[in-house]
Amino acid sequence: MVIQHMFGVPVKVTESKPAPPADNRIWSLYVGDLDPQVTEADLMDAFRLIGRIASLRLCRDSFTGESLRYAYVNFFTSLHASTALTFLNHKELKGQSMRIMWSQRYPLTRKTGIANLFVKNLHPSFTSGQLQSMFSKFGRILSCKVASENGNSKGFGFVQFNSKLSAMTARNALHGTLLKGKKIYVSKFVKKSVRTVANEETMKASLQGQNKQLFIARAQQEEIVNCHTEKLKASSLPAKNSTHPVHYSSFYSLGKVFLHDYEITGPNQTEATNQYRETKF
Repeated sequence: MVIQHMFGVPVKVTESKPAPPADNRIWSLYVGDLDPQVTEADLMDAFRLIGRIASLRLCRDSFTGESLRYAYVNFFTSLHASTALTFLNHKELKGQSMRIMWSQRYPLTRKTGIANLFVKNLHPSFTSGQLQSMFSKFGRILSCKVASENGNSKGFGFVQFNSKLSAMTARNALHGTLLKGKKIYVSKFVKKSVRTVANEETMKASLQGQNKQLFIARAQQEEIVNCHTEKLKASSLPAKNSTHPVHYSSFYSLGKVFLHDYEITGPNQTEATNQYRETKF
C-alpha cells in the first residue's frame, strides 16, 4: 500500500497486481474414422458440449469436396481437450465409431511405428473401446483401433503407446491371453513395406539354398555314375592275351540305368544317395 497526497490530503492507493499472462495455446485433437456423411455441424454439436471450441476443420478432397473422414477440433484449454478425448473417443457418430487422439504436429512416432503393437485373433464382438480399456493400464496410448469393414470386425487391431517400454510391457503381459474364448496374439507392429522386403529376402535366400542343394545332388549323381562305370569296366576286363576286345561305349549309360533305380528327389535325396553308395554290387 502506498500513501499519495492529492490536493494536500494523504490518500491510500492500493497497488494492482499484474494480470497473469494469457495462455494463447490451442489444444488440438485429431478425429478419425468418421462416417462419410458426417459434417462440420455434426462435429460441432458433439464437441461443444465439452467446452468452448476455438476452431474446427473437417478435411475434404480439394477437387470433389467429399469428406476425407478425419477432422481437427481445437479447444482453448487442455482440460476441455482432455475431457473430449476421454469421453468421446470410440463413441459413435452417425453409426460410426470415432477414433480420437492428440494431434501430432510432427507425427514421426506414428509414421515409423515406434511402440506400436499388432493384436490379432480378436473375438468379432470386441470393440476399439474395449481394446483401449484393456491396454491403457500399461501406459499412455496414442492411438487404438480394431480394424473393421462395413461395420464388421476383421479380428485384428493396433495399439500405439507413447513409449517402447509401455508397449513391451503390454506385449509380455497380454500375449496369449484368453479373451472371450480366443487366445489373442500380440506382437510388435511391422510396416507392410518392411514385411514385403523381408519376405522377398527370405524367398531369395530359400531359392539360393534350393539351387545349391540341387547342384550338390547333381554332382553326387554324376560321381555315382562315374563310380559304377569304372566298376563295370573292371568286372568286364578281358583275360590276359585275349584276342576279344571289349567296347566301353555303353558303360556310362548303363551306370545311369543303375542310378535311376535308386534315384530319389526331394529332402531325402542325400540320404538315399549315401545308402546307394554303400550298396555292394
